[in-house]
Amino acid sequence: MGDDLSVALAQYNIRLRVRAEYLEHESALREGVSSDKRQPLERQFELFSRANSLLRARDLGSIVCDIKFTELDNLEAFWADYLSGALLEALKGVFITDSLRTAAGSEGVRLLISVDQDDYEEGRRLLRARKMMPSCNGGRTQTC
Repeated sequence: MGDDLSVALAQYNIRLRVRAEYLEHESALREGVSSDKRQPLERQFELFSRANSLLRARDLGSIVCDIKFTELDNLEAFWADYLSGALLEALKGVFITDSLRTAAGSEGVRLLISVDQDDYEEGRRLLRARKMMPSCNGGRTQTC
């Protein structure tokens, strides 16, 4: 079991979700969603269905990245950048490209990122435990 633990503690993955979306949906919904149904419930269902279809058609996409961390300091720096907004600013240059701007046309585009705090805390706990293991602190046997 000790070997299994050291393998598990060798790295920890954090899931980063990156999503591009239009800045504003209201005008597209006003122009593109209507219903001719007379019954209120039928009308509501039709409006919801059309709005849902329109929003799906306007989906600019998302990416999920699993980032492997082997060092607690790197995980802490990543989390600090996430909380401060520095990570978002850095990713804008990568994900909001000229081709995305062209595809969006005159509408503005924004980038949303998310990292689950529970993932971060679990990674922090595991990497901290790894750091405390004698064989991981510069001893002769590096099994971590």
